[in-house]
Amino acid sequence: MKLLMVYPNKVMVVRAPLGLGYIASYLKQSGHEMKLFDTTFMKCSDTLGDDELRAKLLQVENPDILNYNVQVNNVFDELEKNINEYEPDIIGVSVVDPNYNFGLEIMRHCKKMFSNIPIIVGGPLTSFIPDEIIKEDCVDAIGIGECENAIVNFCNKLESGGWDNTFDVENFWVKDKNNIIHKNKSMLFDSEFCIAPSLDIYDERHFSRPMAGKMYKMASVIWTRGCIFNCSYCANDNLRKLTNKNPVEYYRISNVNKFIMDLKVIKEKYKLEFIMFVDDIWPLHKPELVREFCDLYKKHINLPFHINVHCKIVKEESFEMAVDAGLRNISIGVESGNSYIRKNILNRSYTNEDLQKVFNLAHKYKIRSSSFNIIGLPEETRENIMETIELNRKLNPDSATVTIFHPYRGCSLREKCIKMGYIDNKDNKYEEVYRSESLLNMPQLSKEEIINLLNSFQLYLKLPKDMYETIKKQENDTPESLDIRNNIVLPIFNKIRQQESKWDFNKKENWWTL
Repeated sequence: MKLLMVYPNKVMVVRAPLGLGYIASYLKQSGHEMKLFDTTFMKCSDTLGDDELRAKLLQVENPDILNYNVQVNNVFDELEKNINEYEPDIIGVSVVDPNYNFGLEIMRHCKKMFSNIPIIVGGPLTSFIPDEIIKEDCVDAIGIGECENAIVNFCNKLESGGWDNTFDVENFWVKDKNNIIHKNKSMLFDSEFCIAPSLDIYDERHFSRPMAGKMYKMASVIWTRGCIFNCSYCANDNLRKLTNKNPVEYYRISNVNKFIMDLKVIKEKYKLEFIMFVDDIWPLHKPELVREFCDLYKKHINLPFHINVHCKIVKEESFEMAVDAGLRNISIGVESGNSYIRKNILNRSYTNEDLQKVFNLAHKYKIRSSSFNIIGLPEETRENIMETIELNRKLNPDSATVTIFHPYRGCSLREKCIKMGYIDNKDNKYEEVYRSESLLNMPQLSKEEIINLLNSFQLYLKLPKDMYETIKKQENDTPESLDIRNNIVLPIFNKIRQQESKWDFNKKENWWTL
């Protein structure tokens, strides 16, 4: 069977949607086909792309961003052309909350123009609001949870016995001709010896990514699945509950030897320069496993790589081995500088000292470090955000990523926002405000102040404290404020940025300069 998978990426998140690569591999191994229709590099709105916005907010320096050569074609015309040429048996659409409304537009258009082709929907959002999605007239079936095996079973049954034959496929809800929905349980995918993702479905521009002011030929990969923590702003906890597994069972690690051999093929095929691990928790808490990984990685891959870490489970023994194997960049969730917000709002239990310990390791081993921070959280005040800035000044990351909290469906913190009256249950319009605007109406912190602090976060972080009053004067979007920003604050900021460490991860030694 032939599946045309649509990835409705309206905000130009350049990182390839790795899950679709796994789906493609499993289908191909079973004798089916999949083609990806990807809107990432099409101009779908006036919203700034993800990397463009981060550069505007002074969080990163992105060279050659215009080389992505974004097209201005009409998305729906291009989609119709692809459907007519490919003649798929099924149209699939992968959705997350920030792209759902755009995805729904695409689904409705497809059903209107190609009513005889069934439409199935997957992605994280189907696991959180399945009843809402399946009731749409343009939707014929949804996949829930990790569906590598399930999509193969679905296609096999559809091919051998028609639509009615798919009603009992695990991880799927299927609608029959009488609009009766056949709901099946979700099973946890065994990823220990999973097939490598098929990266050839992606536009090659997905592999050109900025890192520390340079562009690298880079691929996103994942060694582990799941997470052992239950953060309130993350969907992992609810995804885990679908499978009736505890956090330890839900956190799965692929066989090291098979993973490295698969990665070697990918490295050589795409001539990669850098590996981006997108695991939620890279297992630095398991030294023996890290040792096995590093020995194989140095022998067969020998490329610089990035990982995400949780400050509570980092062991220096593992960290040192990873650096020796090529670890050059880490991202650490700081989230908030206020301990009450971290523990009681975000359900993250760690101290400032825990964070400092990991950033000190990065500084000790000359590894580039990035902090993740969220502002505009429930109950948060301006003073709390300034605490986050102050903590970052002490931690001294090489870059600080700052996002505005969005109450995405699937995270438990959304329910708190609804109970406190910060949002309405129907609020889900994220596409035009992704990273750039708050949806919360809070009495103690206005939307405008959140935006102002987002725009000024890097200035407070980098500039001397005796400039804080000047920085505050440029927060408002007035002619006087813009004059202060452009002619006083930014020149000093840019001068400081030029004096910071420079990184060249193509070097095996001395990859940093002061």
